[in-house]
Amino acid sequence: MWDGTNMLALATGLLYVTSVIAVALRIIWRRPATSVALAWLLLLAAFPLVGVFIYLMVGETWLSTRRTRRTAAVAPRLLRSIAVLRDQFGVSMRDGHPGSVGTDAIGVGTGFLPTLGGNRVEILDGAWASISRLIEDIDNARESCQLLFYIWEPGGIVDQVEGALVRAQERGVSCRVMVDAVGGKPLLGPAGDRLRDAGIEVRASLPVGRLRTLLSRVDLRNHRKLVAIDGSVGYTGSLNMADPALFKQDAGVGQWVDVMARVEGPSAGLLSALFELDWSLECKEAADPNQWVPKEIVRAGPSCVQVVPSGPGQNPKALYRMLLAAIHSAQDHLVMTTPYLVPDEAFMEALATAAQRGVKTEMVVPAKIDGRLVGLATHANCEDLLRVGVRVWAYRGGLLHAKTITVDHELAIVGTVNLDRRSFWLNYELSLVLHGGTAVDELARVQRGYIDDSDPIEDTSWGERGRARKLAESGASLFAPLL
Repeated sequence: MWDGTNMLALATGLLYVTSVIAVALRIIWRRPATSVALAWLLLLAAFPLVGVFIYLMVGETWLSTRRTRRTAAVAPRLLRSIAVLRDQFGVSMRDGHPGSVGTDAIGVGTGFLPTLGGNRVEILDGAWASISRLIEDIDNARESCQLLFYIWEPGGIVDQVEGALVRAQERGVSCRVMVDAVGGKPLLGPAGDRLRDAGIEVRASLPVGRLRTLLSRVDLRNHRKLVAIDGSVGYTGSLNMADPALFKQDAGVGQWVDVMARVEGPSAGLLSALFELDWSLECKEAADPNQWVPKEIVRAGPSCVQVVPSGPGQNPKALYRMLLAAIHSAQDHLVMTTPYLVPDEAFMEALATAAQRGVKTEMVVPAKIDGRLVGLATHANCEDLLRVGVRVWAYRGGLLHAKTITVDHELAIVGTVNLDRRSFWLNYELSLVLHGGTAVDELARVQRGYIDDSDPIEDTSWGERGRARKLAESGASLFAPLL
């Protein structure tokens, strides 16, 4: 006999089964990468309710209607800025290294990632060199200082940067600071009063909140590190605005080790326009389109550079394809550094192919990684690379946070992109592709310094790990597509 309790139980069961089946069919219908689809289906099978909830929250790349509309409104201004710079400083790399030919062709194919000539690029090794140079540039600024960082932790050398910004604002320089709403949360509270009291605008990128959780995917973050000064000097790289002597020192991984690229010339003007895009997406007022391209742009050196922003709605596949093109173009030597190594199968196969073609292929990762699950997945991939002849190094000097690639001392990529799916497809990132020149050699020397402070990973405690640890790594790799 059916009573109210039985009916409720039946309805609950039907809702449960229908929800799981509906999400499973949704996954199949969308046709994501096979590994991603299987990871989601495995999660649904093992933990149905948890899997349904997590998929509804972070399973698809979806932005709020407001942000989508705002992007459509302001993106044309960036495209106009790119067109102006391309017409004046655009160059073709068809006669360059095969990697340059490939990455340039991919950029041209998108219509908004051109290679620009006339740049001077300086590689800054470590936080102290980067911050010191940045403070010098801020102190010499005449018109504007624009800073965007994923993490901003006041204290130590960061206080010196804030002091330089306050001085600049006091002498009439327009200063603006943007931080990711999650990574830069401290600056959005009382810790940012020093800047705000000086008249410096401080704004959050991708704000979060209970309502926004329902309207957009909140784990999509602005992971960029970008500085634009007077439209003529720009920075990007792996360094967050945090003093490595203070930042996350209770994590047990040592100080974070980073590298930045400083650019003068047309590509710095493009970095300035990119900052204007990110800034405009978070404000209601319409920015003056004339501010997006500096009034005077001059050639500063011989370097050819591609500025490559990526993220939802910003053609993330272009960056991923450039990375693959760079790997496949290697003829002699390929070196990569990353804090997290959790790419997809195609990326891993590209590395394996390079090694088995006879290319000296080297991967440098931290000996200690600040994340249990991502650390296990990284170490599983390290074993796969060793099997195909890739030399894997475990950096012992701290948490190696630099994201760098050099190919045959002819091509380099430096920026904010980790070698993982989150950087490839989900976060807003920024990279510079450097086509030849002294900057590529400088970056290769920095990489060689990392290797000199590393041990072959098979000679560390990792090489002596037991079966339980190996099983944990294999288990983590099953869910790697979801990390």
